[in-house]
Amino acid sequence: SGPSTPLRLGVPNSSAGMAASVDMAKLVELLQALLSQNNADRQRAEAAYQQAKSSEPGSLIIGLLAVVASEADEAIRGQGMVLVRQLVSQGTERDFVFAKLTPEQKQGVADELLRRFEMEQKPKLQKKVGEAIAKLAESAYDTEDSRGWLHPGGAGWPALLPQCFRMADTERNPNVNCCEEAMRLLKELVSTLMDQVVSSQQELGKLLQSALGHASVKLRCAALLLVCEMVRLLDKKSWAPLVATAPVLTQVLQQMGQAGLTDELEESLQAFIDVASEEPDFFKQQLSGSLEPATFMAGLVKTKSAGEGLRGLGLEWLVSYVEKKPKWLAKQLPALPALALECCMEVMLEIEDGEAELKAWAERMDDEEGEEDADELFHSGEEATDRVVEAMGVESIGTSLFSLVTRYASQEQWQAKHAALSAIRQSVEYLEDTSHVDGMAKILIEHFEHPHPRVRYMALHAIGQMGNDQSPHFQEAWHETLMPALLKKMDDPLDRVASMAMSGFVSFGSELDNTVMLHYSRVFMEKLVGRLQSTRHRMVQEESITSIAVIAGVIENDFSQYYDVIMPLLKNFVMGVDPKLSRLRGKAFECMSLLGIAVGKERFLADAQGAISEMVKTPLEADDQQREYIKEACERICKCLKGDFATFLPALLPGLFKSLQLEGIEPQPSSSNGAGGDDEDDEFVTVSTGEGKLMKVHTSKFEELAQSVQMIQTFCSEMEGAYFDWIPQTAQALLPLFSVSDNLSILCEDARGEAYQAWALLIKCAKEGAKQRGLQNDLARELLQTFLRSVLAAMPEDEDPDTLRDAADGIAESLKNIGPGVLSGEELMHLVQRLLAVIDASFERSTKAEKEKQARSAGAPSDLQQDEDDDDEEKDDENGCRRSCEDAIGAVMEAAPNEFLPCLPECSNRITQWLAKKQTPLALFLACDLLNHLKEKSEPLWPVFMPAVFEALGDKDPEARIPAAYAITLAAPIPRFAEAAGQAFQRLAQILAGPAPKKRDEKGKVFVDNVVAALLSLARWQAQQCPSELQAWPMVLSKLPLKEDEEEGRKVHAIIVDLVLEEHQGLLGPGGAHLAKVLGILSEVYKQDSISTKETDEKILKIFKHIPQDKLASLAGELTEKQRRKIEKILSP
Repeated sequence: SGPSTPLRLGVPNSSAGMAASVDMAKLVELLQALLSQNNADRQRAEAAYQQAKSSEPGSLIIGLLAVVASEADEAIRGQGMVLVRQLVSQGTERDFVFAKLTPEQKQGVADELLRRFEMEQKPKLQKKVGEAIAKLAESAYDTEDSRGWLHPGGAGWPALLPQCFRMADTERNPNVNCCEEAMRLLKELVSTLMDQVVSSQQELGKLLQSALGHASVKLRCAALLLVCEMVRLLDKKSWAPLVATAPVLTQVLQQMGQAGLTDELEESLQAFIDVASEEPDFFKQQLSGSLEPATFMAGLVKTKSAGEGLRGLGLEWLVSYVEKKPKWLAKQLPALPALALECCMEVMLEIEDGEAELKAWAERMDDEEGEEDADELFHSGEEATDRVVEAMGVESIGTSLFSLVTRYASQEQWQAKHAALSAIRQSVEYLEDTSHVDGMAKILIEHFEHPHPRVRYMALHAIGQMGNDQSPHFQEAWHETLMPALLKKMDDPLDRVASMAMSGFVSFGSELDNTVMLHYSRVFMEKLVGRLQSTRHRMVQEESITSIAVIAGVIENDFSQYYDVIMPLLKNFVMGVDPKLSRLRGKAFECMSLLGIAVGKERFLADAQGAISEMVKTPLEADDQQREYIKEACERICKCLKGDFATFLPALLPGLFKSLQLEGIEPQPSSSNGAGGDDEDDEFVTVSTGEGKLMKVHTSKFEELAQSVQMIQTFCSEMEGAYFDWIPQTAQALLPLFSVSDNLSILCEDARGEAYQAWALLIKCAKEGAKQRGLQNDLARELLQTFLRSVLAAMPEDEDPDTLRDAADGIAESLKNIGPGVLSGEELMHLVQRLLAVIDASFERSTKAEKEKQARSAGAPSDLQQDEDDDDEEKDDENGCRRSCEDAIGAVMEAAPNEFLPCLPECSNRITQWLAKKQTPLALFLACDLLNHLKEKSEPLWPVFMPAVFEALGDKDPEARIPAAYAITLAAPIPRFAEAAGQAFQRLAQILAGPAPKKRDEKGKVFVDNVVAALLSLARWQAQQCPSELQAWPMVLSKLPLKEDEEEGRKVHAIIVDLVLEEHQGLLGPGGAHLAKVLGILSEVYKQDSISTKETDEKILKIFKHIPQDKLASLAGELTEKQRRKIEKILSP
């Protein structure tokens, strides 16, 4: 049995004779017990080990090193070395045992580790010693934590690097295995000893040259790994000379493959992938000259005997490089992305064939565990295809893509057809040309009746993807062909294929025009109800329910005719379904809630009671699979019932509030079994509470936190004043998320950002609730003050642009929701100063980061300097932070416009500074807020920003063009803008007459929407200044409705409706010439929640009902078929 009493190892007084001072027999017994299969022995040994860590740290580490140096069994020695590595690793006070040693003991341990590394003859054990040395080096060189220093005077380990160089030198060390381990240790030390590595470049260069030329392939592999690590971590100027080794490194890869060193080759390929992802320029010179290592990688991918692991890594290198250098490749080396796409298609042929495999596939559910594990290489090819096409764009890679799809689709082999269909599914999102979409659709539909079920399945899967990605064109052009075909495939002899036909219908149908769906609804409802009642196949049941939900969502009130048949069926699934089929139950909840939205609360209220009751029986934390369905169903029911949802809050909110608490389990001491912890441990993080208590929390808890706060947001936004009574308890539950401890901060970041928005909604609820009850606005004021106190106090110490952005967004929404009259002049000035200070600090961080980036490239050859492919996520984060702070300043203006006027001189200074810094978007957004909230009182600043507005309309950056157009929209109603209106008309008309943005140019499309809005504003308010040759109203109408900038679209469509009711002559045209065009636009806007409002919809209905039927009939020829159907639907009883 293992030791159960204190070890009493003996404490050495000096580093000399360490082994003699320690009871090694006890330590060997301890190590044996820790490795025992007997749980009781292991637990006793663990207890003794933990006690020794606390009471005899020096004896423990030194004794373990003595065991490692002894003649004990290799497993015992290995376990001892694993424990030494743990004990010298930085960590908590309890676990960082090395920190408790005396300086003399520390130096002795360091010396013994180096000695043992050089003397050890067992390769596996030598590797473990090296791992411990690398860990000790991290603490010995840590300038901010002196606990691991070998000498009290400072950080460092002077003997380390010279010994590594000596051991890695093949001229001085004849032991090749020893050279290899030393080289591998050097690789592990690069991150810790970067400065020392750079200053030793000459000596290191000789070592690498010698190793790369050595006969041992394993040594050459170790040298390759060291080169890759140096390239990955050092500045460009420091690794630039290593570019010359690239061809040799490719040869090393080839030699490892020839020698059958699979493990080493996998390790090296991963290192190549890391370099391609972080420093892709390292390969540019070699690729330009020989297309290597891309050719080697492609050859590996296409060699079936290489095995899935190696082939997958080869493909990953190709795809990673394409993602990092798409613009350079498109211009200089288009052969590489084409080669990558060929490799994608090649691996997508790798699908298991045979009756047994097909039977297993047919019986497996889409969401079943093991689905992704089957045909792993095929799935890698699928994902890689998506990544390559997204990175390169169809404009660049399209010729290769279409050629490969056509070639594979025309082959007889079913796997080839399957690969072609999968490639369509992965790339259809990026198609720009509708003729390409139609060509792909034709290929897919041709395979609906293929003899092999996996081909049929993939064709249907791809159709669903096309329905999502290419609406509305795909639906409008293909519904007559596709809807009957999907209906037929719902009876496919194989249930898995039939369920995918339903899934395809879900994607295609959810974007279908409601008048079209109404035409098909009866036959589909008959089919779906029949399948739902007759099948026992879970996926068919689930997809039938989802398909019914889609029909309900699209045809809305017209679904009432089916409600009484469907709702009882859904109740049976919710109440009587096998608990194991939790996803099916979740789908039923989903469908019930969608039916409620479709038919309205009067019809749904009674059934909502039963649905909520069943949801409450399933605790949110108890069933991850149902949690998301239940959350969304609850939110939809709330959206349907609005204030009437209050009756369900007593049952729902206590559990919701409880889920906002961080509950964990007490952490256990770090494991001593050397296994690195169970896989289960990866699902937990150890965090410190505000009281300093350590807890282990499941990672899913942080996602659950965010989801719970989102549900509170929905309740507040939909119920508004009806949520009033629950505001204090909700605020109490949310407040702890504002002040989580530092180590929890990043984990709770999403939940905290959501909590800020929820708090802003609480303020709105408090304001509306007080108004409904005839109360003062005290609660809303108190909530605002609490929020500002908490958030503003944390801002000066925070340097994370994401959390600062969330805080600023919360401030902005809170101020917008509480309205005017709440901020005093003093409070306003303090808030604006704090926000400007955050913007200043953000600029300082950006400047520092840019200088560091330039320093990393300084001195490097021109071909290694930054190019157009270099991205900068950090820069984007800081821009987002500054933009949110500016938006919050705009909210201050909105809440207190008169009190803000003393800030105008500072705004003038800031706009001038930002324009000088080329921060045009930020400057113009501040200008927009001044125009929007101060109107004519902003005129003194016009000379500062108005020239920049007109200049920015032609800026290459859409981020600058968008606020420029918006500024004109806001300035046009102000009389003084007449001076610039003529020029504005001409500039905007030129933009709209130019080429339309490409499909993937999201910001370009938003800019065009803002240009249309600006031209509308000019035509409405500055008509006298419009050049006679320019037809502003027809130009505006030709671009409506607006769909890209949804917020601007809702504003513009509301204005159009009001102008119609006013019988505005400019809009309607001479003699009502534009009326048909306007009515067609309104029919497309009606009840489109994203671009219309309830108020706008009511006015549109009023417009149509006031137009005589004969007048509408006379205009029918000027309307599209789709618009005619919509108008008929609007006017139907």
